[in-house]
Amino acid sequence: MKKIYICLVFIIAVFISWQPAFAQTAATWIEKGNTLEERGIHTEAVKAYTKAIECDPGCADAYLKRGTALFSDRKSNCTESLVDLTEAIKLAPENADAYYQRGVVNYYMINNEQARADMETAAALGHKGAWKWLALKTETEQAEGTPLSVKPAVYFDHDKSNIKPSYHKLLKEISTALTEGSSRASITLSGHADSTGTEKYNDTLSLERANAVKEYLVKNFNISLGRIAVKAYGEGMPVTSNNTLKGRAMNRRVEIDVYD
Repeated sequence: MKKIYICLVFIIAVFISWQPAFAQTAATWIEKGNTLEERGIHTEAVKAYTKAIECDPGCADAYLKRGTALFSDRKSNCTESLVDLTEAIKLAPENADAYYQRGVVNYYMINNEQARADMETAAALGHKGAWKWLALKTETEQAEGTPLSVKPAVYFDHDKSNIKPSYHKLLKEISTALTEGSSRASITLSGHADSTGTEKYNDTLSLERANAVKEYLVKNFNISLGRIAVKAYGEGMPVTSNNTLKGRAMNRRVEIDVYD
Protein backbone atom coordinates (compact mmCIF):
# COMPACT_ATOMS: atom_id res chain seq x y z
CA MET A 1 0.00 0.00 0.00
CA LYS A 2 2.86 2.33 0.86
CA LYS A 3 4.50 1.61 -2.49
CA ILE A 4 1.27 2.45 -4.32
CA TYR A 5 1.00 5.73 -2.38
CA ILE A 6 4.58 6.70 -3.23
CA CYS A 7 3.94 5.84 -6.89
CA LEU A 8 0.82 8.03 -6.98
CA VAL A 9 2.70 10.92 -5.37
CA PHE A 10 5.44 10.57 -7.98
CA ILE A 11 2.94 10.57 -10.85
CA ILE A 12 1.17 13.65 -9.46
CA ALA A 13 4.51 15.44 -9.02
CA VAL A 14 5.52 14.66 -12.60
CA PHE A 15 2.13 15.88 -13.87
CA ILE A 16 2.43 19.13 -11.93
CA SER A 17 5.96 19.70 -13.21
CA TRP A 18 4.79 19.26 -16.83
CA GLN A 19 1.55 21.22 -16.46
CA PRO A 20 3.03 24.62 -17.46
CA ALA A 21 4.29 23.11 -20.72
CA PHE A 22 0.84 21.76 -21.53
CA ALA A 23 -0.69 25.12 -20.62
CA GLN A 24 1.39 27.06 -23.15
CA THR A 25 -0.65 29.00 -25.70
CA ALA A 26 0.24 30.82 -28.89
CA ALA A 27 0.16 34.10 -26.95
CA THR A 28 2.63 32.89 -24.31
CA TRP A 29 5.01 31.54 -26.97
CA ILE A 30 4.83 34.87 -28.82
CA GLU A 31 5.60 36.67 -25.57
CA LYS A 32 8.63 34.42 -25.06
CA GLY A 33 9.73 35.11 -28.62
CA ASN A 34 9.42 38.85 -28.07
CA THR A 35 11.60 38.63 -24.97
CA LEU A 36 14.23 36.62 -26.84
CA GLU A 37 14.27 39.10 -29.71
CA GLU A 38 14.73 42.00 -27.30
CA ARG A 39 17.86 40.19 -26.12
CA GLY A 40 19.01 39.68 -29.71
CA ILE A 41 18.53 35.87 -29.59
CA HIS A 42 16.71 35.58 -32.91
CA THR A 43 17.34 31.87 -33.52
CA GLU A 44 15.59 30.90 -30.28
CA ALA A 45 12.86 33.46 -30.97
CA VAL A 46 12.15 31.68 -34.25
CA LYS A 47 11.69 28.43 -32.31
CA ALA A 48 9.27 30.14 -29.91
CA TYR A 49 7.20 31.55 -32.75
CA THR A 50 7.17 28.11 -34.38
CA LYS A 51 5.68 26.73 -31.16
CA ALA A 52 3.06 29.49 -31.31
CA ILE A 53 2.12 28.40 -34.84
CA GLU A 54 1.89 24.78 -33.68
CA CYS A 55 -0.52 25.92 -30.95
CA ASP A 56 -2.56 28.03 -33.34
CA PRO A 57 -1.92 27.55 -37.09
CA GLY A 58 -4.25 30.46 -37.81
CA CYS A 59 -2.31 33.00 -35.75
CA ALA A 60 -1.26 35.74 -38.18
CA ASP A 61 0.90 37.47 -35.56
CA ALA A 62 2.99 34.32 -35.05
CA TYR A 63 3.77 34.14 -38.78
CA LEU A 64 4.56 37.86 -38.85
CA LYS A 65 6.88 37.55 -35.86
CA ARG A 66 8.62 34.44 -37.18
CA GLY A 67 9.08 35.92 -40.64
CA THR A 68 10.63 39.05 -39.18
CA ALA A 69 12.84 37.07 -36.76
CA LEU A 70 14.06 34.78 -39.55
CA PHE A 71 15.24 37.76 -41.56
CA SER A 72 16.81 39.40 -38.51
CA ASP A 73 18.65 36.18 -37.67
CA ARG A 74 20.17 35.67 -41.12
CA LYS A 75 19.55 37.56 -44.35
CA SER A 76 19.96 34.23 -46.15
CA ASN A 77 16.60 33.29 -44.60
CA CYS A 78 14.88 35.80 -46.88
CA THR A 79 12.92 33.19 -48.86
CA GLU A 80 11.56 31.52 -45.70
CA SER A 81 10.83 34.95 -44.25
CA LEU A 82 8.86 35.92 -47.35
CA VAL A 83 6.72 32.77 -47.07
CA ASP A 84 5.83 33.54 -43.44
CA LEU A 85 5.06 37.19 -44.10
CA THR A 86 2.87 36.29 -47.06
CA GLU A 87 0.96 33.84 -44.86
CA ALA A 88 0.54 36.57 -42.23
CA ILE A 89 -0.96 38.85 -44.89
CA LYS A 90 -3.24 36.06 -46.08
CA LEU A 91 -4.53 35.56 -42.53
CA ALA A 92 -4.73 39.28 -41.68
CA PRO A 93 -4.92 41.34 -44.91
CA GLU A 94 -5.31 44.63 -43.01
CA ASN A 95 -2.09 44.20 -40.99
CA ALA A 96 0.07 47.14 -42.08
CA ASP A 97 3.22 45.85 -40.37
CA ALA A 98 3.08 42.58 -42.31
CA TYR A 99 3.13 44.49 -45.61
CA TYR A 100 5.91 46.74 -44.33
CA GLN A 101 8.11 43.83 -43.22
CA ARG A 102 7.50 41.99 -46.49
CA GLY A 103 8.42 45.16 -48.35
CA VAL A 104 11.74 45.27 -46.51
CA VAL A 105 12.50 41.66 -47.45
CA ASN A 106 11.39 42.15 -51.06
CA TYR A 107 13.63 45.19 -51.37
CA TYR A 108 16.58 43.17 -50.02
CA MET A 109 15.82 40.49 -52.64
CA ILE A 110 15.75 43.21 -55.33
CA ASN A 111 12.04 42.62 -55.93
CA ASN A 112 11.77 46.38 -56.20
CA GLU A 113 8.33 46.57 -57.82
CA GLN A 114 6.79 44.27 -55.21
CA ALA A 115 8.65 46.07 -52.43
CA ARG A 116 7.12 49.40 -53.44
CA ALA A 117 3.68 47.81 -53.78
CA ASP A 118 3.98 46.40 -50.25
CA MET A 119 5.13 49.76 -48.88
CA GLU A 120 2.29 51.58 -50.63
CA THR A 121 -0.19 49.16 -49.11
CA ALA A 122 1.37 49.53 -45.67
CA ALA A 123 1.26 53.33 -46.03
CA ALA A 124 -2.38 53.22 -47.12
CA LEU A 125 -3.09 51.21 -43.96
CA GLY A 126 -1.42 53.91 -41.86
CA HIS A 127 2.11 52.54 -41.31
CA LYS A 128 4.37 55.54 -40.59
CA GLY A 129 7.55 53.63 -41.38
CA ALA A 130 6.22 52.86 -44.84
CA TRP A 131 5.46 56.54 -45.45
CA LYS A 132 9.05 57.42 -44.49
CA TRP A 133 10.42 54.65 -46.72
CA LEU A 134 8.39 55.84 -49.69
CA ALA A 135 9.37 59.47 -49.10
CA LEU A 136 13.04 58.54 -48.95
CA LYS A 137 12.84 56.40 -52.09
CA THR A 138 10.97 59.16 -53.91
CA GLU A 139 13.64 61.72 -52.99
CA THR A 140 16.38 59.34 -54.12
CA GLU A 141 14.70 58.48 -57.41
CA GLN A 142 13.94 62.12 -58.15
CA ALA A 143 17.59 63.00 -57.46
CA GLU A 144 18.55 60.31 -59.97
CA GLY A 145 16.26 61.87 -62.56
CA THR A 146 13.26 59.55 -62.18
CA PRO A 147 10.24 61.69 -61.27
CA LEU A 148 7.46 60.06 -59.28
CA SER A 149 3.97 61.18 -58.30
CA VAL A 150 3.84 62.64 -54.78
CA LYS A 151 0.08 63.19 -54.82
CA PRO A 152 -2.27 60.71 -53.14
CA ALA A 153 -2.88 58.06 -55.76
CA VAL A 154 -4.58 54.74 -56.35
CA TYR A 155 -2.54 52.29 -58.44
CA PHE A 156 -3.96 49.56 -60.66
CA ASP A 157 -2.95 46.18 -62.00
CA HIS A 158 -2.25 45.78 -65.72
CA ASP A 159 -5.36 46.32 -67.85
CA LYS A 160 -7.56 46.65 -64.74
CA SER A 161 -9.78 49.36 -63.31
CA ASN A 162 -10.95 47.69 -60.10
CA ILE A 163 -9.86 49.23 -56.80
CA LYS A 164 -7.74 46.94 -54.66
CA PRO A 165 -8.69 46.62 -50.95
CA SER A 166 -5.33 48.05 -49.93
CA TYR A 167 -6.55 51.51 -51.08
CA HIS A 168 -9.81 51.53 -49.12
CA LYS A 169 -8.18 53.26 -46.14
CA LEU A 170 -6.71 56.00 -48.34
CA LEU A 171 -10.08 56.67 -49.96
CA LYS A 172 -11.74 56.77 -46.56
CA GLU A 173 -9.26 59.47 -45.52
CA ILE A 174 -10.03 61.41 -48.70
CA SER A 175 -13.73 61.21 -47.96
CA THR A 176 -13.11 62.45 -44.42
CA ALA A 177 -11.31 65.48 -45.83
CA LEU A 178 -14.42 66.21 -47.88
CA THR A 179 -17.07 65.56 -45.23
CA GLU A 180 -15.33 67.05 -42.20
CA GLY A 181 -13.56 69.92 -43.93
CA SER A 182 -14.98 72.89 -45.77
CA SER A 183 -18.41 72.39 -47.31
CA ARG A 184 -16.90 73.79 -50.49
CA ALA A 185 -14.12 71.19 -50.66
CA SER A 186 -13.94 69.19 -53.88
CA ILE A 187 -11.61 66.72 -55.55
CA THR A 188 -10.30 66.03 -59.02
CA LEU A 189 -9.57 62.45 -60.02
CA SER A 190 -7.04 62.20 -62.84
CA GLY A 191 -6.86 58.81 -64.55
CA HIS A 192 -3.70 57.53 -66.22
CA ALA A 193 -2.48 54.42 -68.03
CA ASP A 194 0.83 52.95 -69.09
CA SER A 195 1.79 52.74 -72.77
CA THR A 196 0.68 49.12 -73.24
CA GLY A 197 -2.05 48.93 -75.88
CA THR A 198 -3.33 51.58 -78.29
CA GLU A 199 -3.63 55.24 -77.42
CA LYS A 200 -7.42 55.11 -77.83
CA TYR A 201 -7.70 52.07 -75.57
CA ASN A 202 -5.58 53.73 -72.88
CA ASP A 203 -7.70 56.87 -73.02
CA THR A 204 -10.75 54.73 -72.26
CA LEU A 205 -8.97 52.71 -69.57
CA SER A 206 -7.72 55.81 -67.75
CA LEU A 207 -11.27 57.19 -67.71
CA GLU A 208 -12.62 53.88 -66.37
CA ARG A 209 -10.08 54.02 -63.54
CA ALA A 210 -10.99 57.58 -62.58
CA ASN A 211 -14.70 56.73 -62.68
CA ALA A 212 -14.10 53.62 -60.55
CA VAL A 213 -12.62 55.80 -57.81
CA LYS A 214 -15.47 58.28 -58.18
CA GLU A 215 -18.11 55.57 -57.90
CA TYR A 216 -16.39 54.10 -54.85
CA LEU A 217 -16.45 57.46 -53.05
CA VAL A 218 -20.06 58.15 -53.96
CA LYS A 219 -21.31 54.65 -53.08
CA ASN A 220 -19.39 54.13 -49.83
CA PHE A 221 -19.21 57.65 -48.40
CA ASN A 222 -22.18 59.42 -50.01
CA ILE A 223 -19.98 62.13 -51.53
CA SER A 224 -21.97 64.44 -53.78
CA LEU A 225 -21.30 63.97 -57.50
CA GLY A 226 -20.98 67.72 -57.84
CA ARG A 227 -17.86 67.72 -55.67
CA ILE A 228 -15.95 65.23 -57.81
CA ALA A 229 -14.39 66.12 -61.14
CA VAL A 230 -12.98 63.41 -63.40
CA LYS A 231 -10.21 63.75 -65.99
CA ALA A 232 -8.56 61.14 -68.21
CA TYR A 233 -5.07 61.51 -69.66
CA GLY A 234 -4.51 58.05 -71.09
CA GLU A 235 -0.82 57.30 -71.52
CA GLY A 236 0.04 60.94 -72.14
CA MET A 237 1.31 61.94 -68.67
CA PRO A 238 3.61 59.21 -67.33
CA VAL A 239 5.44 59.92 -64.09
CA THR A 240 8.31 57.68 -65.11
CA SER A 241 9.52 55.55 -68.03
CA ASN A 242 7.26 52.85 -69.46
CA ASN A 243 10.29 50.76 -70.38
CA THR A 244 10.24 48.72 -67.15
CA LEU A 245 7.65 46.76 -65.18
CA LYS A 246 8.16 49.11 -62.25
CA GLY A 247 7.69 52.18 -64.42
CA ARG A 248 4.49 50.89 -65.98
CA ALA A 249 3.12 50.00 -62.54
CA MET A 250 3.69 53.59 -61.36
CA ASN A 251 1.97 54.99 -64.45
CA ARG A 252 -1.23 52.95 -63.96
CA ARG A 253 -2.83 55.33 -61.48
CA VAL A 254 -5.53 57.78 -60.48
CA GLU A 255 -4.10 60.90 -58.86
CA ILE A 256 -6.25 62.69 -56.29
CA ASP A 257 -6.23 66.47 -55.85
CA VAL A 258 -8.24 67.98 -53.00
CA TYR A 259 -9.33 71.61 -53.27
CA ASP A 260 -10.83 73.78 -50.54
